[in-house]
Amino acid sequence: MKKHTRWLRCARRALAGIGLTSLLVLAACGGGEGGGSTGAPAASIPAAAQDFRQTTVTPSTTVRWQGGGFDGIAIAGITQASDGGLWALGAEGGLYGRPFLRKIEGTNPCGADRQRFLSEIQTRFDRRQGPTTLTSVRDGRFYAGFTGPGTVFVARFDEATCAVDATFGDQGVMGIPITGLVTVTNITLQRDSRGGVLLALSIPGQMLLRRLTAAGVWDGSFGINGLATNPNPDSFWLGSLAIAPNGDILASGAVSIPFAFQPALLKLDAQGLPVAPFGTAGVQRYAALSAGTGNAGSLLIEGDRVIVGVATGSSVAVSDFNSNDSVVAAVDLQTGQLKAGFGTGGFLRWDWGFGSTEATGGWIPNGRSGYTGCGHVLKSLLLGQAVSLVDITGNGQPDTTVDHQGRRLVAGTNAANCAGLLRVTDGRLAVAANDGGQAVVMFFDR
Repeated sequence: MKKHTRWLRCARRALAGIGLTSLLVLAACGGGEGGGSTGAPAASIPAAAQDFRQTTVTPSTTVRWQGGGFDGIAIAGITQASDGGLWALGAEGGLYGRPFLRKIEGTNPCGADRQRFLSEIQTRFDRRQGPTTLTSVRDGRFYAGFTGPGTVFVARFDEATCAVDATFGDQGVMGIPITGLVTVTNITLQRDSRGGVLLALSIPGQMLLRRLTAAGVWDGSFGINGLATNPNPDSFWLGSLAIAPNGDILASGAVSIPFAFQPALLKLDAQGLPVAPFGTAGVQRYAALSAGTGNAGSLLIEGDRVIVGVATGSSVAVSDFNSNDSVVAAVDLQTGQLKAGFGTGGFLRWDWGFGSTEATGGWIPNGRSGYTGCGHVLKSLLLGQAVSLVDITGNGQPDTTVDHQGRRLVAGTNAANCAGLLRVTDGRLAVAANDGGQAVVMFFDR
């Protein structure tokens, strides 16, 4: 989806200069003055049928801001603050520009505009470092991942100062060991059950997972000599991480198949070793969830099952951007098998009907025994790309109590991608988005 979004952004710029003019001519005819006739009454014009694809929802509160430069400003993620507000991590000048933290609602330790550029990150490295992910807050601190040319690292931040926690690692930062000339394609973080933080990254054909203790020390006992990875001969491309109540680790992503990718989950125990009963040597593959190619993304563990978000398309070619769909599935936490009582055969796939690309990423409980997902829908290159919200029931069916069929677009978003979704402590739904070079955080009373 990142490749698709980058290509579509260039296409919209090319189309921006095209003007479309519509001319409507209205004519009315009355009877002649000497004819004594007023003519036949005008036929009534039937009301236009409602286009359910355009069902929208409007946020109750919106925080929108922009930065300087051609690439604008972008959010990498949001997390719940200890005081009920939100932390937003992002960068000005695109996601590889000047990194910042912004406090949305609650107390403001960040200064003017509730935002602080992270000079301690920007000035420390020779090249740009883009923020990629952040964790939940615990004891007033949270972690964030950054990546740039040849460098990947994690920093710990202190809520009280809106800055790095200098007591962690090397002046608040720990570099992630990478050997050889490789390109990092993804990085994600997740707190584990033992007070540490897991750092997973993808390089072509491989996922590398390490554990960092709360003291900022690499755990050499984790996995094999401090490193856990896919034990199978096929490659594994990383999506996200989740931690089970017993400490087991789930990684979503995809495995390579001829000319495509197949959604998959990898399961490790708390020590970073494969859980053999889960799929094949710890990896469960899901051909049924793919329309040809696809990858598993968000993970939500509830009881004995995992809610998995999947993006799928007919092929990996950029020209097939109009064939992308979203899938949400439920799998057994112990075996990785699809749960038959969810959706149809363990999953739900839907189509907005625009004949274009759409993707629904993160899923969270919606407070009605079901789930809410956030994503985007590209209506067309001219009509734009709106943020979307999707509600489903606990058994994997469209939530028909929410128009239309649980699906709606977010009003006022036109060139947008969802960048974060969570429910704040007062019950509101918070949605972060990047919209045409602007950063947006929206709240919904629902």
